[in-house]
Amino acid sequence: MGIVEKDFVGWRMNSSNFDSNLNKVKSAIILIENKLMVKLPIEFNDYLTLTNDEAIAPIRKKEYCLAKYAQGVRSVRTSVLFPSEQVIEYTKLSQESIYDERYLLPTGLIVIGSNYDGDSDSCIIYDVRPNSPTYLHVFNWRYYVDNVVVSEGLGLLAHSLKAFLSTPTAIDAL
Repeated sequence: MGIVEKDFVGWRMNSSNFDSNLNKVKSAIILIENKLMVKLPIEFNDYLTLTNDEAIAPIRKKEYCLAKYAQGVRSVRTSVLFPSEQVIEYTKLSQESIYDERYLLPTGLIVIGSNYDGDSDSCIIYDVRPNSPTYLHVFNWRYYVDNVVVSEGLGLLAHSLKAFLSTPTAIDAL
């Protein structure tokens, strides 16, 4: 089952009636796919359609989730899920490392939002590589310190974007 309106119950957005400009959304999907050389999964297309390709943020006081790393879990505060323009911009920036001996974000992992992990900002990464064992998974990436390795530098947030939309909660509920 794809992403539906009720999946956004814990999120704030500019429009609450889920009216979409389908031409705008189709153009955004094509632009992301062409600029990032990926094929977006249906659930991400559903997300863009239902948000009308606009940024969304968790409801205040219910912004926290857990990122699972090999060495344990880390609480993160979700800031925002991006519209298409920022998905492209942040993904492109993350593919261009300015640090020596650092892994770049590979094609097929896209930046869809921003978290704060207690130390610094981190990226919300979405795996859109159809042949990947982590296809559709959503991760936390502490780009300032971690290499792009699942469970080492990529902390699992959810097994799908749909599942991730239901994860933010109050800090004391973690």
